[in-house]
Amino acid sequence: MARVFLVNPPSPEPVKTPLLSFCHLAAALREGGHEVAIYDASTPFAPRGHADIAGRVRAFAPDLVGLHLKTLHVQPAYALAAALDEFVLVAGGPHATIVPAEPLAHGFDWVIRGEGEDALVELAEVVDGKRAAAEVAGLSWIDRGMVRHNPERPFNTELDRLAPPLTALDLFDPAWYGATSTLPPAGLLSSRGCPAACTFCSNDVTGRRFRYRSAASVAAEIGYLRERFDSVGFSFFDDSFAVGRRRVKELCDAIANVGAPVWWTCTAHPAHLDREVLADMKRAGCAGIDIGMESADPGMLVRIGKGVTVERVMQVLEWCAELGIHSVVNLMFGWPDETDEELDATIGFLDRAVDVAGGFNARGVVVPYPGTKVYEQNHERFGFTGWWLTERALEYPAFPTAWDEAEIARAYATDPALDRNFFRHPPHRVERIRAALVAKADATLRATRRRAEASVGVPAAGAR
Repeated sequence: MARVFLVNPPSPEPVKTPLLSFCHLAAALREGGHEVAIYDASTPFAPRGHADIAGRVRAFAPDLVGLHLKTLHVQPAYALAAALDEFVLVAGGPHATIVPAEPLAHGFDWVIRGEGEDALVELAEVVDGKRAAAEVAGLSWIDRGMVRHNPERPFNTELDRLAPPLTALDLFDPAWYGATSTLPPAGLLSSRGCPAACTFCSNDVTGRRFRYRSAASVAAEIGYLRERFDSVGFSFFDDSFAVGRRRVKELCDAIANVGAPVWWTCTAHPAHLDREVLADMKRAGCAGIDIGMESADPGMLVRIGKGVTVERVMQVLEWCAELGIHSVVNLMFGWPDETDEELDATIGFLDRAVDVAGGFNARGVVVPYPGTKVYEQNHERFGFTGWWLTERALEYPAFPTAWDEAEIARAYATDPALDRNFFRHPPHRVERIRAALVAKADATLRATRRRAEASVGVPAAGAR
């Protein structure tokens, strides 16, 4: 039996409910017979000082300490790793998956690439002396002075066999979130993977192969949340919820039969949505959908691999409006080599869609994340190689905490990625993008006022 301490490092974006990913990891470790502790230093009320975190870790006397790495917040994560150098450290998460050698150069002993549940259990067996490191698929480490990457771990195709994540909720201190009793995560997963091939998304952790849980298992989890926590609203954290017409219908049937009504939001590709699918989702309690569009220029949609047309998106928005589903359209500005005309096409879409869309996304300036085609094709050309380490971390304003005018204006008004100007857009285009952010906020406010006049409640902006 190994003792494993999982840490979510401090970050500027507050985490307000237990992390579902940590629930999955902790539940898997427990099912494998290991002792687990969790500390989430990104919550509003948990102490974030390195000495305090190190003290909590030390008191648990772990054999292994795991840190979750995300690109935007990797600098504070590496700083914390330096303060925890007395422990055996393993890195996981999207950033560690994409650039596994980098954490090894910043004090980590191990890196887990891809889905972590099985790999982390096997690594716990390694530190417990029951397994050889070379046997753990998806593991990277330094072997005799050389970085070694074991073969990739196949994606888990039997998601129902995962340990129930909600069995690990006792490991999260409710005081971290300003609560007095155990809180559930803000949502759940019904699937993993996304079959799309968008150039701005890497999705290396869950992959391009779409896999899903049985409808019965998802409904049972919703029923538990409803009964145990009186949870009537949540989000599906799926990369792309609406893949597979028959699957969606079976899932919606199961959710509708849970008993007491629930409402939920999700993210979906517009190519997977038609009126019949949307009607099934509405019947099962779908209240809001984040719809990925990104650009309203037909040529740009082809270049970024979006696989949808402007006309299809408009049709989906009209169906959502007809059915009473709140739609948030995700638009992005500042693509590499984006022309004034292409940018104006996306800006012009705001006026075209505002009468049927529920709103538009906060933020939206393109960021070249590692592992994406946008990064690989442009980092040398524009000189931003390894920007997450060489430049100051991007500091985004927090997402809106409520769907009201003051919060929308605050969260939409600026985007630090615009001032970074990764793709060296000329000054006039930078200012046009700045105006576009304001226009997106204004369009969202107009949509909000329209819905308020109709007395229709909506989820928070950009809710996922």
